[in-house]
Amino acid sequence: MPSQSTSLSTLNLASYADVFLQGVLCAQFAHYTNVNEHDSGLMKLFVAGLALLTALKSIQVLAIMWIQTVTLVENLAAISHLWHAQWIMDSALSEAIIVFYVQMFFCHRLWRLSHNIYVSFVPMTLFVLALAAESVAAYFFSNVSLSTLWHAIHLGAAMCGELIQTGSIVFYLLRHAKTLLHRGPTAFMLNSLLRVTIQASRSYSPAKLFRLSSKRQSAAPGALCALANFVAVIVTLSEPALITNRLSAPRVASSIANNLLPKFYAVAAMWTLNSREDIRSAAANNPATNLNLITTLGGTLGSETPPAFGRGRGRAVWPSEHQVID
Repeated sequence: MPSQSTSLSTLNLASYADVFLQGVLCAQFAHYTNVNEHDSGLMKLFVAGLALLTALKSIQVLAIMWIQTVTLVENLAAISHLWHAQWIMDSALSEAIIVFYVQMFFCHRLWRLSHNIYVSFVPMTLFVLALAAESVAAYFFSNVSLSTLWHAIHLGAAMCGELIQTGSIVFYLLRHAKTLLHRGPTAFMLNSLLRVTIQASRSYSPAKLFRLSSKRQSAAPGALCALANFVAVIVTLSEPALITNRLSAPRVASSIANNLLPKFYAVAAMWTLNSREDIRSAAANNPATNLNLITTLGGTLGSETPPAFGRGRGRAVWPSEHQVID
C-alpha cells in the first residue's frame, strides 16, 4: 500500500489535471459562442449550464487544494481526513450531476435522430437510477462499505446506459446512411458523425473532414475513466476491511477517475457541438459530392437522388440536416 504522502501527491496531480481540462473547456465555450450563433435558446442555455457546473467543480477542487496546502499543511492525518470526507464523497456527487447533465444532452440527440421516445427512455431511466444511487452513496458517506456499494451501483447503471445510448446512436446513423447515396452530402455528414461518436484519437489524412472529426472524439476518454473507476470500486468492495479515513490505492484511483470523468464528458459534449460547423463546411466543399448545399446553417440539404423508393410511397424520405447534425 502506498504511503499517505504518495497518495496525496497523486491526488494533487489529479487536481492540476482538472484545472487544465477546465482551461480546455473555456476554449471550447469561447469557440461555441463564436461559431454557433444560430443555435436555439435552449441549446445555448445548456452550454451556459455546463459552463457553470464545470466551473463550480473546479472551484471545489481549488478550495480543497487551498485548505490542504495552507490550512492543514502540517497535519497529514487531517489532510487525509479532508480528502476522505470532501474529495472522495462530496466530489463524487458533483461528478454524477455533471455526467448526468451531459448524458441528458446525448439522450436528446438520440431522440432527435431516432424520433422514438422509447429508444431514449431506456438509457435515460438508467441515468436517473445512476444519479439516485450516487445521491444515496453521498448520504451514507460515513458508512464506507455501504457508500461504496451504492457507488458501484451508480457506476454499473451509468455504464449500461452509456452502452445502450452509444449503440443506439450508431445504429440509427448507420440506418440512415444505408438509405443515402454514398457520395451525397448527407451521407458524408453521417460518416463524419459516426467517427465523432465512436472512434478513438486517430488521424485520417486523406480528407480534411476526417482530420476534423478525429480531433473531436467523444467516447474513449470518458469510457476508460468510467471503467477504471468501476474496477477500483469493485476492488475496494472486495477488501476485507478499510482503515477509517485512510487513502487506500483503489480509493485514490477511484478519486482520480471521479475528478477527470465529468470534465471528459463535458469536453465530449462541447466537441460534438463544435464539430457541426466543420462537418457542414467540409461537406459543402467536398468535391466528391458534386452537389451544393442550399444552406449551411439550420436549413435543408440539396436534393439527392434516392437509390430506392419507399415501398408503396413513391419516394424516399431523407433525414434532414437538423436530424443529422443538430
